[in-house]
Amino acid sequence: MDFLYISQWWFLLFAIGVISIPLTTLVFRKFTDLGYGFAKVAGILITSYLIFVAAVVKILPFTNLAIFLVLGLYLFLNLYIFSKFRDVIIKLIRKSWKVMIFQELFFTSGYLFWAFVRGHQPAINGLEKFMDFGFINSLLRSEFLPPLDMWFAGKTINYYWYGHFITAFVTKISQIPSGITYNLMLATILGFGLTSAFSISSTLVKSLRQNLNRRIAYLAGIISAILLIFAGNFHTPIYALKQGRDKYWYPDATRFIGYNPDTNDKTIHEFPLYSFVVADLHAHLINFPFVLLYIALLLNLSLFVKWKSLGFARDGELVESFKIGNSKNKIIVFLGLVLGVMFMTSAWDFANYSLVTGITIFFFCLKRRGLKPLSFIEAGVTTTSIVFLGLLTTLPFLRNFDSIAQGAALVKAHTPIWQLAVLWGFIGLLTIILSLVIYKIRPKLKKADVFAAALLVSSLALIILPEIIYVKDIYIASHHRANTMFKLTYQAFVMSYLASGYVAIRSLIITKRLWHKLALIGFYGILFASLLWYPSFAIKSYYGDLQKYKSLSGETWLNDIRPDLYSLIIWMRANIKGQPVILEAPGDSYTEYNVVSAYTGLPTVSGWFVHEWLWRGTSEIPQERVTDITQIYTSQDINHTRLLLTKYKVEYVIVGEFEREKFPDLFEQKFSTLGTLVFSSGNTKLYKLN
Repeated sequence: MDFLYISQWWFLLFAIGVISIPLTTLVFRKFTDLGYGFAKVAGILITSYLIFVAAVVKILPFTNLAIFLVLGLYLFLNLYIFSKFRDVIIKLIRKSWKVMIFQELFFTSGYLFWAFVRGHQPAINGLEKFMDFGFINSLLRSEFLPPLDMWFAGKTINYYWYGHFITAFVTKISQIPSGITYNLMLATILGFGLTSAFSISSTLVKSLRQNLNRRIAYLAGIISAILLIFAGNFHTPIYALKQGRDKYWYPDATRFIGYNPDTNDKTIHEFPLYSFVVADLHAHLINFPFVLLYIALLLNLSLFVKWKSLGFARDGELVESFKIGNSKNKIIVFLGLVLGVMFMTSAWDFANYSLVTGITIFFFCLKRRGLKPLSFIEAGVTTTSIVFLGLLTTLPFLRNFDSIAQGAALVKAHTPIWQLAVLWGFIGLLTIILSLVIYKIRPKLKKADVFAAALLVSSLALIILPEIIYVKDIYIASHHRANTMFKLTYQAFVMSYLASGYVAIRSLIITKRLWHKLALIGFYGILFASLLWYPSFAIKSYYGDLQKYKSLSGETWLNDIRPDLYSLIIWMRANIKGQPVILEAPGDSYTEYNVVSAYTGLPTVSGWFVHEWLWRGTSEIPQERVTDITQIYTSQDINHTRLLLTKYKVEYVIVGEFEREKFPDLFEQKFSTLGTLVFSSGNTKLYKLN
């Protein structure tokens, strides 16, 4: 059955990618793969955003009929583009069809590999998986947007839920159960990462000169793709050798500052493979493909659009045929759209890539004009335009969202240099190597060199910033800058490892002596191998030896461990329509409490406590509800219980193992008076209130 689900999902993505070819060919016509590595992502982004806006303003509901209507409009747009530029598009595809096929195979190999890996430990349980799955299931039940908070009945989700909306969007089209698509989405994002990184890095190398051997460009793309997706940092080779391979624990590479040695400055510094391994379908991971699409558009704007003053001068080649794809302003609009989607998916990345945009465009203004006032003006105007368009794109989301940030402040601790070197020494090495390359070729500096430099400088800036300021949130003093470091350095990792293939190939290209080349190849071989040691620890620790395949269903664990509760969830999915309020025992974050609301998308009165504290801004708000829930389950006063149930518009009350555990003095008999028993399995019961 898993094979059918995997194939069905793949064919859906393939169809979206093929439909998108005319648009992406025009926008990314100078890329090695004509932008095919972004075709699926672009198609999903554009169509889902149209449905999102329509559902927010209540023009169209979030239903399959509306989705297929929008997909039909998107197909018509691409057919129109193809009919208008047919000869040029066909000519370009004939030149690049082999690499486009390679890209499809590259995506498929990554997708199938990670689907296979997830099949060995597919459980949607642990860390923040309940939250992510709950968002998706709430969205699947939503007719209009924003979605209801499954852990705070009567309110909408006050977090970055757009990436989960996209998962729900593709889930609806596919008609595959969400317990399967959760894991298929993880595999899909990994595949997207491979093709996007290949496209960006190979295009950078290809842009160096017309007669460059394409295989060299493709090698750069493969290096960047493999390192970005599968590599770790220097923590693994250093401490695996120091402690012994058998004693190395893979999460230590993401929990190092504040933990070794132990200090009162606990931090988080994750990277893509760790995210894929632990499999939280969280905001920063779902945003990963959009981040890479944004970087590709920024590369397009920087390398392949000719600027003149604050305006635009068209390319001489195929000017008349490419009016739709050549305009600087149209690329800026596309950048604004993607930046806005990034805000709604993971707001941190809106700030991160606004900074990256400013640095990149300023670098190119300096290259063209030198250190003149007009360089600052041009960079400022262009960056501000993109950011403004991004905010405009985000308006439908912002009208129902209250920021959970509490301002910024100066940090209370700093990282020792040696720890920075352990975690981000690779970024430092890449920067040093590229600096030496630029110094050597400075009279003949290429645009690709400037773009790679902008990525590395932006990465260093995002590493330095958490040493100066942090964004205040609810976390305790010993973890005060953990979230800031996490969200900033994650993108530093993405940009720098994305640049790795270019830096390696660029340094080899300018190295003339054979023995120097051989020494450099040996150096890179050892360096890359040390970083790629991480998967052997992480995958084996989390998934075992990959010899006991289970399934892709993320829900079978619940049936194995808590069959009565799983039976209740299946019954509720089949028999309860819409999103009436249910009541279950509230639990602490990161526990198995509130599994029913998470797995059904039905809103309970109050769920994971710390998460609602974060989303609502104060612990007093969820605490009031927890107090009322305690009274509902334990009070022997039926009238008081009825008033509290009415206060929250509760329609169904669950009495199961978590409720009996949470409330030892639970008074169950009254629920037979207040309602009707509609489901019973073992010690788990569901009452529908009168």
